[in-house]
Amino acid sequence: MALKASLGLVVLIMFATTVFGQFDRPRKKLIQYGWGVPSPAFVRANIASMESRCPFFDGIVIKTQGGWQSYPVHVFRKMTFDPNEFAEDISNLRATEFCRFTENFILMWGTSERGWDWFNDSDWQSAEYNARLLAYVAKVGGCVGICFDPEPYDGNPWHYPNLPNAKSKSFADYWARVRECGSRFMKALQAEFPNIRILTFFWGSLFGDIVDLPDPNERMERLSNHHYGLLMAFLNGMLDAAGEQVVIIDGNEPAYYYRDQEQYFRAYHLMKQRALSLIAPENRNKYALQVQAGFALYMDLYFGTVPFEYAWGRISHFLKPEERARWFEHNAYYALLTTEEYVWCYSERIDWWGTQEKTQWHKFVPQGAIEALQSARSKIEQGKPLGFSIKEMLAEAQKRMMEETKGK
Repeated sequence: MALKASLGLVVLIMFATTVFGQFDRPRKKLIQYGWGVPSPAFVRANIASMESRCPFFDGIVIKTQGGWQSYPVHVFRKMTFDPNEFAEDISNLRATEFCRFTENFILMWGTSERGWDWFNDSDWQSAEYNARLLAYVAKVGGCVGICFDPEPYDGNPWHYPNLPNAKSKSFADYWARVRECGSRFMKALQAEFPNIRILTFFWGSLFGDIVDLPDPNERMERLSNHHYGLLMAFLNGMLDAAGEQVVIIDGNEPAYYYRDQEQYFRAYHLMKQRALSLIAPENRNKYALQVQAGFALYMDLYFGTVPFEYAWGRISHFLKPEERARWFEHNAYYALLTTEEYVWCYSERIDWWGTQEKTQWHKFVPQGAIEALQSARSKIEQGKPLGFSIKEMLAEAQKRMMEETKGK
């Protein structure tokens, strides 16, 4: 009897472990990205030191050398990439022994070549080919997906008034066409990478001033003049075609500037609930299941490496080094706490890997940054509270900044 009881208990424990293990949340993941984005060749040569120096990162964004030789990696361009340009990238990625950095993404710019247009079939066919090729590089290179940056560094494919056919085609015409193209874009990615993850810097997180308008016609009118007005049409198209294995991350770039914990919870609600007003009803279940709420960190703001002439970045110049590190830890903690899975840590003048040593504005990782990330991750993983507030600290810095500005 005792033996049977023991065996029964073992079976019960194994069953419970299997069942309840299915409900574990995904581990929170921290991704590094910035101006010094490394190439596959650099990563292959330096991966051991990168992982040992920064074990708190789970992955990085990688910029292929292919695609940048004749023209930057704008996926929306008139010419297709030369696949031969990517042979060395693929070779280097396959030869890299990733241990800690297992959540890596290949960079794809969502800007457009000037003159490129959604209604030009040749232009769009080039974009489809380019998207499929980069997805292939990511897949065979052992990455988890694509980092899709929709910011228009060149032409803006999302701003309706400036598009080539805006005078002859309505915003509704463009919305329908961009949605169609979003579906074709998703199909192109999935053709090479069925379980692709797409880390994007913003989707619904960018439209907090529009999503709550009760009149759908007013929402569309506002979008027709918005700098990124067609972006959500593209996402709707992607959702039209997305298979069950696809994950899309709203990286919530506006989180760069957060100063208190409540902003993180409000942003989560924006991405997961309020933004549904910009999602077609037939896609809302898929959106809820496959579009994750993510968060961003902007190191240059916290550590005072934003040039002083930019008024929005001045406050950190009025903080002590240890206070800057506390702001960084605060934001890293709440970003990791509220994200569904991914947080991306962005820097411009701060160089984690030494890829920018020849530039005049290059700065190494500032005092306290590593310790701040380590502390934030440790507290999250152990279920501990942050243990401090930055409200008074930032209020005092704001006061000093205003006094000095008034004096000038």
